[in-house]
Amino acid sequence: MVGPAKRLTPLPMFVVTSDGPLRGIVLVVDSDEQILGRREGSDLKLADPHVSRTHAAVRRTAGAVLLEDLGSTGGTFINGDQVAGATALRHGDTVRFGTVETRFEDRSAQMEGDDKTEMIELAPVVARPVLSPRQQEVLMYLKDGLTNPEIAVRLGVTERTVKAHCQEVFDRLGARNRTAAVAVAMRMGIVGDD
Repeated sequence: MVGPAKRLTPLPMFVVTSDGPLRGIVLVVDSDEQILGRREGSDLKLADPHVSRTHAAVRRTAGAVLLEDLGSTGGTFINGDQVAGATALRHGDTVRFGTVETRFEDRSAQMEGDDKTEMIELAPVVARPVLSPRQQEVLMYLKDGLTNPEIAVRLGVTERTVKAHCQEVFDRLGARNRTAAVAVAMRMGIVGDD
């Protein structure tokens, strides 16, 4: 059974928008809890003197991204308001760490309201067997009801060669005899019924 397609969900991120050497840096929130700061080992590093060594905690929980200031010197602000306690972020929020301004992007939040992408079920493609020109010719003679000796005369080959061609046609069409081979070929559109 075919169900909804699995959607690739982009990870939340902070994009530095303030002027200066950090402009354009992207900090991806890729685990449940990360520490943002200027310290070398920070999960989300902003190497700016106005950012504290351990400035803020970023937590992902139940589909939300929470931001909490960790007693930083310069403070943490969301859309101009100072963060007090854990505060949920929304896509497009302006978040400032000290003097470094970022834009919070969470495209997955935008996608939640989208309709689920449904997979459509296509009819299976039946591959038509490939017959050589000689095998197609033999098949046409079988359709016309000619016997092996009659086909041999028409093709200018031995009856044994005609038997070999017939067997190859049967094998490729998955048929056991002449009648079944012609019926399968007509059903697949390899030969017409005219």
